[in-house]
Amino acid sequence: MADVPFDLVDTKDSFTDTDWFNTCLKAQAPYVVVRSGAASADVLWDYVTLPPSCDAGLRSRFTALERDARAIFDRYAVADSYLRIKPTMICFDHLPFDQAKHAATELYGLIVSYLPAAQQGTEMTASQGSSVQGINDAQPHPFGSNRQLWVEHNDPSSSVA
Repeated sequence: MADVPFDLVDTKDSFTDTDWFNTCLKAQAPYVVVRSGAASADVLWDYVTLPPSCDAGLRSRFTALERDARAIFDRYAVADSYLRIKPTMICFDHLPFDQAKHAATELYGLIVSYLPAAQQGTEMTASQGSSVQGINDAQPHPFGSNRQLWVEHNDPSSSVA
């Protein structure tokens, strides 16, 4: 089992009470979750574990962050998938389960790359937090382009909600 930078939770479970959430909160590292259901999985990154000092940088680079997150989404999405994005949250909804795990790993790396240099030093793997499932080494498979996109643009000068 490989170490992965996300938590794997069931759709019925609360994911803000996991060991991974608490580890990310303590380390002030990106918090990424794969929430699996019966037919698909959702990938979620939430700003909640990052310090307020990251706010301005993420907001000022939101256009590039959005572009890069969309590129990850496009590699793993299927016709039923959709993307929700704003400076404090990115969600890839309704991905195939194995694809969601790959997308979550890439999303974690993306968020880390957008953090200030001081925060990039806090990058960690799941072995520092809870035990999570590993990912397989299968290559990502591109799917069709009939996907939905939801993007929320906030005023960059406003504070995190």
